[in-house]
Amino acid sequence: MYRLCLSPQRLLLALLLLAALAGTACTAHALEVTDVLGRKVEVDHTPQRIVLGEGRLFFALALLDRDNPFQRVVGWQNDMRLLDPHTYEVYAKQYPQVAKLPLIGQASEQSVSAEQILALKPDLAIFSIAGEGPTQHSPVADLLEKAGIPVLFIDFRVHPIRNTRVSMQALGTLLGREQQAQAYLSLYERHLARINERVATLAADQRPKVFLELLPGVWQAPGHTTGKSGLGSVIEAVGGHNIGADVVPGALGDVSVEYVLQADPDVYIATGNRAPGVLLGAGVSLETARQSLAKITARPEFAPLRPIQAGQAHGLWHDFYNSPFNILAIEATAKWVHPERFKDIDPQATMGEINQMLKVGLDGQYWVDAK
Repeated sequence: MYRLCLSPQRLLLALLLLAALAGTACTAHALEVTDVLGRKVEVDHTPQRIVLGEGRLFFALALLDRDNPFQRVVGWQNDMRLLDPHTYEVYAKQYPQVAKLPLIGQASEQSVSAEQILALKPDLAIFSIAGEGPTQHSPVADLLEKAGIPVLFIDFRVHPIRNTRVSMQALGTLLGREQQAQAYLSLYERHLARINERVATLAADQRPKVFLELLPGVWQAPGHTTGKSGLGSVIEAVGGHNIGADVVPGALGDVSVEYVLQADPDVYIATGNRAPGVLLGAGVSLETARQSLAKITARPEFAPLRPIQAGQAHGLWHDFYNSPFNILAIEATAKWVHPERFKDIDPQATMGEINQMLKVGLDGQYWVDAK
């Protein structure tokens, strides 16, 4: 038997070398990404305990953790259950643990509890830069970072087309799902390129006027709409002119009935996800969706609009505004705004491609025409 004998000095040097090698190994495993705010976010291991600062952000996880998008989620807000109950029910049926997930808040930023998040001991918090959860201006993110919990800001809501790539790439890297993220982004960019190519040379007078009404029937007053960001940017991207952007300075705002009637839009689109508005989303039938749209277009305020009178009104799932699936909203809107230019575009076929990446597919009516 041989015994290795080291002097105290050499033993100390050996221990220091091991410590240095260990530090190098830890550094090698650390991952760093840049989020949509340009912040550097670093994790020292692949996160296994995630908190979602808005429940509907789980749509991104559905594309990455495909077998179970909730396998790493230890807490989330209650917004999906409250604001899109049909989608919630579909996923809760497939993944019963959803009903037992701890809540960090309800459907507002003010309801979120930093203490509750800390008690869940997450190793990553995922927030959106705007919406119902903690945003870039929320003190919750600062508190978590001071406690050593990395916070990643993503965005499908404010600048959906630009930030879908940044968000999915960052998530894919941090979660060890680069391949899944890239597979979806390849699909996304391939479909988006067709749209961009066909509207690139449109003159201003070739852009039909579009009125996009958000959550009519649910929102207290008619005329709730979007400006130059959010779904408003989708209208511009498909070669339309969003009349809301002319008078709404921010992302969201209300316009008067008189303004809309005077603007005389060529296309009317209503978003919705629950009664008493346009009912669209997971598990919703075509008949139900069309009947709910008919009730909205029968309101006396906007019933005189040309597209409504002509039976050319349309309904769009409201949650496209905050989802990586927004490519479907882009394609559906493109067909409504320029039916001849995009007659070969088939958003239903695109949904079929996306569903091949999901364990629980987008099964239901997510857009609808009046006739």
